[in-house]
Amino acid sequence: MDKNERSVKPYKASTVKLDKKYSFPVYICVLILAVLARIIQLQTNMDFYTGKYIDDSFGKNYTMGVLIIGFILIFLVMLLGESRDKAIKSCILLNPMRLRAERLNKKISPKVGAVVFIMAFLVLFDIFVDISSIISRNQDLSTEAEPVSAFAGMTALNWFSYVCAAIAMLTFISTGANLLKGEGISKGNCVFFSSFAVWKLLQIFEMIGRDELVGAYSEKVYIMLTAMASSAFFLFAAKFFAGFEKKHTRFWLCMLAYISSILAAVSTIPRYVIFFTKNYTERDGMGTPSTGDVGLIFVTVALIMVFWSTYVYRVMPKLNLGNSRRWSRATFTLKKGGMRSIEEDLRDMKK
Repeated sequence: MDKNERSVKPYKASTVKLDKKYSFPVYICVLILAVLARIIQLQTNMDFYTGKYIDDSFGKNYTMGVLIIGFILIFLVMLLGESRDKAIKSCILLNPMRLRAERLNKKISPKVGAVVFIMAFLVLFDIFVDISSIISRNQDLSTEAEPVSAFAGMTALNWFSYVCAAIAMLTFISTGANLLKGEGISKGNCVFFSSFAVWKLLQIFEMIGRDELVGAYSEKVYIMLTAMASSAFFLFAAKFFAGFEKKHTRFWLCMLAYISSILAAVSTIPRYVIFFTKNYTERDGMGTPSTGDVGLIFVTVALIMVFWSTYVYRVMPKLNLGNSRRWSRATFTLKKGGMRSIEEDLRDMKK
C-alpha cells in the first residue's frame, strides 16, 4: 500500500441502497435455518438403515426448500447489489470489491491463515481416520490360516485419492504460512489448489463405484453436493488469486463460497447432533461426518471476507496552480520576444 493510502471505515453518506456485502448476513440466516431444518429431518423423517427419507415427498423435505429459497436470495443480493467507489473532499474511497486481485490479495487478514492451518489439520485427520479404519478392518479379518494384508482392498484410485489429499493438506499449510506473513496467496498455492478439487471429485467417483448414492433423498447427496461446490470454489479461487480473473469471476467465487459453506454445514453439523440425541441402534447406518467438510464451513467464507473489508482511500493530487506550492515554483512567463532571442542565440552558436 502506498504512503497516501490507508484503511478507513466506509463513508456514512452512502448512496448505495443495497450493497453486495449484505449477502453475508443473508448467508448466516440461511445456514442456521438449513441446519435446523436438516436436524428436524434426521430426527423425524429419516431411515438411517436405508439412507432414505420415510416420507420422500417434497413437502417433507424442509432442508431442500430452505436451501433453494436461501440460494436464490443470496444470488439476488449478489446480482442486484452494488459496490461503488465514493468521493469525499480530496479523497476517493475505493471499494474492496473493486480492487485489483494482486492488491486485494495483500489485504487478506492473517486470521484467515490460522483458519487455513486448521483446515490442513482436519484434512490430515481425514486421511488418518480412513487409513486406520481400513487397517483395523483387515486386522479383524486376518487369521493365522488366512492372513490378510493391512492394506488389502485398496485400489489404485484409493491411493491416488490419498495422494491428492496429502498434496491439498501441504498446500493449505503453505497457504496459511503465506497469509500469516502477510504475503497473500501465492501463484504456487493457486496451482496446487487443484489437488483439493481432484481429491473431492475422486471421492464422488468412489461413492458411485461403491453404489453409495442410494437415492435422491439420501444423506450421501449432500456429501456429493458439498464436494462438487467446494471443488468449483477452489478452482475459482486459484483462477482469481493467480491473476486470471474474468468478468464474473468474483461473483461466482463469492457465490460458491456461500454455497459450499452452507452445504458443508448441512452435511456435517446435523449428523453430529444425531450422535448425541439418538441411540446407536436408532442411527445405525449413518456415516461419520468428514472433518475436512467441517473445515469447509469456515475456510471458504474466510477467504472471501476480504471483499467485505474496510474501504481504502486514495488522496487526489491538488492541481490548483494559483495556490499550490508544488506548482508555484514551476510558474514562469514566456514572451514572444524572449523565445525569439533564444532561437537567434542558438543560430549564432551553430555558426
